[in-house]
Amino acid sequence: MHTGESFHVREIARLTGTVAGTLNRELVKLADAGVLVKKNVGNQIRYSANPDCPIMDELTSILRKTSGIVDVLADALLPLSEKINFAFVFGSMANGSETAGRYVDVLIVGNVSFSEVVEALSGAQVIFRREVNPKNFSWEEWVHMCEMNESFVKQVLSRPKLFIVGTENELEDCFKG
Repeated sequence: MHTGESFHVREIARLTGTVAGTLNRELVKLADAGVLVKKNVGNQIRYSANPDCPIMDELTSILRKTSGIVDVLADALLPLSEKINFAFVFGSMANGSETAGRYVDVLIVGNVSFSEVVEALSGAQVIFRREVNPKNFSWEEWVHMCEMNESFVKQVLSRPKLFIVGTENELEDCFKG
């Protein structure tokens, strides 16, 4: 999901928590299949996503929804999960239009302070190599914003979301009758 960036085997192993030897074999297979680009830089072999791969959009979408961003954020927010009603990624990262250097927009609704959220998400920023931009609201603030039909809420609710805590159906059920 870091298009335009390249990594050597040990960097990828460190970021993914895998063993370099096993990982190297899989990276070679992915490069041979055209999913990755393999490039010699000095005495290192570096791998990057192949933007010309015909299935890159689908692979990125799968990663985004499974073992990618949501899992990292869920792990980061786990200590606060009892205080959170809903948490989801929105914006460019959720709709698949992210670019290198863009931040990750996360909306959090619950009884949790902004400083708690920032502290919890600090490790995710290191993993993503990009800033995590939390929008934090109490449940009461969120409901009030929904009742006032604020444009920010309408925009967020009408666009794609990747749920970290809660589901789309649970969010919609909160505002029915």
